Formats: sequence, structure tokens, C-alpha cells
Amino acid sequence: MEVQYQVRGKARAYREEVSHDLEENLGWLKDYLGYKETFDVIVREFRLGGRRAALVYLDSFVNETVLTLILEQLYRQPERAYDPVSIKELLHERIPYIEVKPEEELKTTADQVLAGPVALLVDGVRHAIVLDVRKYPDRNPQEPTIERVLRGPHDGFVETLVYNTVLIRRRLRDPNLRIEMFEVGRRSKSDLALIYLKDVANPYFVREIRRRIQSIDVDALTMSEKALEEWLIKRPWWNPFPVSRFTERPDVAAEHLTEGHVLVMIDTSPNALILPVSFFSFLQSVEEYHEGIVVGTYLKWVRFLGLVFSWVGPPLWLALLASGVRFGDGWGVLTRPQVNQIPLFWQIAGLEFGVDLLRLALTFSPDPLTQAMGFFGAILLGDIAVKANLIDAEALVYVTIAAVGTFAAPDLDFGMSVRVMRLVLLGLTGVGIALHAVWAGFAAGLLLPFLILIRTTSLDIPYLWPLLPMHLSELAAALVRKPLNWKYMRPSLTLPQDRTHRRPGPRE
Repeated sequence: MEVQYQVRGKARAYREEVSHDLEENLGWLKDYLGYKETFDVIVREFRLGGRRAALVYLDSFVNETVLTLILEQLYRQPERAYDPVSIKELLHERIPYIEVKPEEELKTTADQVLAGPVALLVDGVRHAIVLDVRKYPDRNPQEPTIERVLRGPHDGFVETLVYNTVLIRRRLRDPNLRIEMFEVGRRSKSDLALIYLKDVANPYFVREIRRRIQSIDVDALTMSEKALEEWLIKRPWWNPFPVSRFTERPDVAAEHLTEGHVLVMIDTSPNALILPVSFFSFLQSVEEYHEGIVVGTYLKWVRFLGLVFSWVGPPLWLALLASGVRFGDGWGVLTRPQVNQIPLFWQIAGLEFGVDLLRLALTFSPDPLTQAMGFFGAILLGDIAVKANLIDAEALVYVTIAAVGTFAAPDLDFGMSVRVMRLVLLGLTGVGIALHAVWAGFAAGLLLPFLILIRTTSLDIPYLWPLLPMHLSELAAALVRKPLNWKYMRPSLTLPQDRTHRRPGPRE
């Protein structure tokens, strides 16, 4: 059967099945893969048992030591082993390797070669033998820089999907763990894994995410997890709040699987995408579960208060000063008027811009310069600006504390959304000052994100769960570090099939 395909903008015809003629097969594969036009496509022709044969593979993808051992074994086979009737015996009994399979279609064989395996073609045999002897470029699992813990595991996901699934399997030796593989992107053909516990995860979530994965129609997902998120999650562009969570920690990924969440991972990215999530999912950190109950609860509340102050601190201080509120001498730090002629609103706006500029400079600075840049920007520039009467010291203090509170969020995307909402609140407060309606502007700045949060969902799950709708026991668990040996029920957020973590024993 002949079908059409595109190579370098030209339509070509080819036989869908592998031909018995080696020259015909090699001619098509060379043309399709761009042999001699790209340096890393290797075609090695030789003879096996009196028959012409060829290996087709990509350079540097192949473990040459393993491939050499396989070829040595193949050279020892008698000539009859390469007859079409004996090829199954050759595959199953005489090739000393596990990941071997026959392939009967040329296009699928070529796609396998582009993914890394080696294709062995023998003259007179109507299918190719695909040998998965890939050698993955990788790095050692290291602790993620964003999700560090003082105690607990210090490994993290890497850019190789197969290794990441091993890190999850190591923690969950459950026969119900399912890892479904997909290939997305017409050009990138990126490997993608859908991971869930079959007897825990809600079938609706699994079906819906699978459907969205299969509906991805794009040339390439070269931006890895972020491009994948935007294809899977449909939300308005003006909504800054993330409705999925990323993690680079295998222990966090495994814990979410046991709670009924579904994970999506893509090759070349060390991040696992967790669905569904709620607003309170971004306020949990793995660090608090490696501390005692009291200490973990204290750290959780420090994080809450830091994020709240980061959200409303500088705008609230500006509103208090603009409305002329006085609290007495003890509150002088709140009500002291500015010492220069620059309006306080523009001082805070300038400081917010400066903090972002400094953060970007530190992110893209070479490592030897990072410490010096941080010291120079955070201390020297701030001190000089205060002494030059460009900004008030109080404004610098409030904006700095708010910036530190932003980074208290365990999830980077959520921390940046809080920062955006602070800028919106600051802008609307400034509009209120200009219109002589300070508190109206401040209230509008608080009401807008609340309305956004109410309308936001994650796979049809309310974003403010368990606050709206109210679920007191699970809200308490979100606000307090609950003892791990008290966890009997899985969160109802994920609508799990199996509701219980534990089965009560005879003594309980």
C-alpha cells in the first residue's frame, strides 16, 4: 500500500509496509531521515549469514558497547537464522537483549530511529528489528533549588522521563500504579507520561486529562512543561493564579498520587504537573512535614502571614497614610509623613520595579557575580537612595518585607501571582487616592482577586475548596500541620475512589 508523506516540502510516495528488498527500504529511510544531509544519521551496511543487512540509527544516542555485543552474537548465527521463516527464532532466542521488537511499517521504524533506538534491516525479511539500546543524556538526581528541605530526601527529578518514573516507582511499589505513555508534537514527538493510582484516582480526571493530551495538535512542545500546561489547562489569560502545581520532588509527587491526584510528566523536563489543585495546595510545603507538629504548624502560619503581608502590606500602609489615620506615638512608623517631595505612591511603585529588576539581574548573572550583585543592589543602592532623600526608609522596609514574603510561597508561580495582585491592589489604591476615595480603591483592589478566585476552577473543582464550599475538617487540616498518623481519609478535593488512607485494625 502506498501513502503520501512530506520531505523538505515535497510530496513523496512510499510503501507503508517494510519491503523484502533492502535497497528499497534503505532508499526510503535515507531520504526521509536526511542521510548525508545531517551528520548524525548513521547507516551501517554489512553482511549477516550471507545476507545483506544494515543498521540505521542516530549517532550519540546509542550505547555502542551494548550494540557491539549484540552484533558479535548475530555474526555467530548460522545462515539459516536469517531466513524469513527463522526470523522469529532469531528475535526471541538468539538476540541477547531484552528490548527487541519487530516493526512492519517503514514510517513507524523511522520514528523509532528518531526517538533513539536502532533499526536492523535484513535483505529478504519483510520487517525491521528495532533494538532499544539508547544511552540517555542525563544528570545525577539533585535536590531542587526551589523545594529544599533541611531534613528528608535530597533527590529530585531529572530531564529524562524514564529515570523520573523509576524515582516514583521506588516510593510506590503498588500494582495499581499506572504510567500511560503518549507521543505529542508532530515534529518534537515528545514522550509524555500520565501517572495515577488506578484504584484511587477519580476516573473522570484520568479520562479528561487523557482526552486533553490526545487533543494536543502542535508542531513541537519545546518549552516542555509550561507549553504542556497551557495546552491542558484552559483559563483566561488575565487570570494570574495557577490552577496546576509543579514539583521536582519525587516524594511530593508520590504523596499527591496517594491522595488521588493525577500527574503528567514530559521528557526533557524535571517537573511533574499535579492536577487538580486548590488555592490551599500552594500553601503547603514539604518542609513542615519533616518537622514536629508544633514547629510545622508554626512554619505554616509564618508562611501564611508572610504571604498575606506580601499581598496587602505596602498598599495598606499607603492607604492609611493617604486617609490621614493616626494611631498615636506608638504607631509613628505607620503615620510618619514622607521626607521628600516624591509622592509616596510613586516611591512604592519605583521600589517594586527595582525589586523585580534586581531579581532578574540576579537570575541571569554569572554565579561569581550573584553574591556581589545582591549585596550591591539590596543594601548599597537602598541605603544611598534613602540618604539622597529619593525614597522614605519606611517605604523601603515595607516593600522589602513584601518581597521576602513573596518568596515564602513553596510554588514559584503562586508567589508571582501574589506579587501581581499586590501591584493591582497598589494601582487601584493609587487611583482611589487621586479620586479622593482611598478606601474605595483599596476595597476594589481586594474584591477583584476574590472574584477571580471564586470563578476559578481546576478540572471543574472549586479553586477555594475547602473554604468555598465550606468543609471545616479539611479546612482545619489545611491551616494546621496535622499528625501524619491521624490521616485516615484522603482529601475530598480529588474525589478519590478509595476514601481511606488506613484500614482500622482490631486495636483501633
